[in-house]
Amino acid sequence: MWVVEAFNFSNELQITVLELVQKILALMDKKDLEPIILNQAKNEIKHQYLSAKKAREILNWKPKYSLDECLQETIKWYQDFLRDRLN
Repeated sequence: MWVVEAFNFSNELQITVLELVQKILALMDKKDLEPIILNQAKNEIKHQYLSAKKAREILNWKPKYSLDECLQETIKWYQDFLRDRLN
């Protein structure tokens, strides 16, 4: 019999959406782009993040990459993906 469980995998950093966007822009060297903040969201959870505690305890899991490394890999993947589609 299989026991199926859900796990969260994260580096457990608490970072705002704006901070994340600013990191992405910095990694892409896009100094000319500025996010437009409309503040129209309703009923949002102010402080949330994924806890990897269960994955650490049961699977002995730990993050392999830092947030910046993950973002760099993701940015590169999208750049390559879009370059292939647009050319």
